[in-house]
Amino acid sequence: MSDKLIIAVDAQIAALVPRFLANRAADVDKIRAALARADFAAIRAVAHAMKGSGGGYGFAEISRLGAAMEEGAREGDAAAIGALAASLEAYLARIEIKPGDEREAPGNG
Repeated sequence: MSDKLIIAVDAQIAALVPRFLANRAADVDKIRAALARADFAAIRAVAHAMKGSGGGYGFAEISRLGAAMEEGAREGDAAAIGALAASLEAYLARIEIKPGDEREAPGNG
């Protein structure tokens, strides 16, 4: 999907968001590596942290995907985890950050 997802972030955290998103991209790699080893405990730990941090940065979708991957890891569902990791990767690739303030609603572009 080539459509950008333009997201306004609070100016107070705008400088932190690129690193946060880069860390989530690194998490995709960690999850895939753990999936190759069938290390569901490692996947659960990464996904749990992602679930907790996404909302704090204004990315509810990252929290949602983290929660779903955590559940997939609990169930040992490698196929679901793989699909969710691909969804996260695609979501991250679409994000374009726009410094703003909390009153601005995220826009779709």
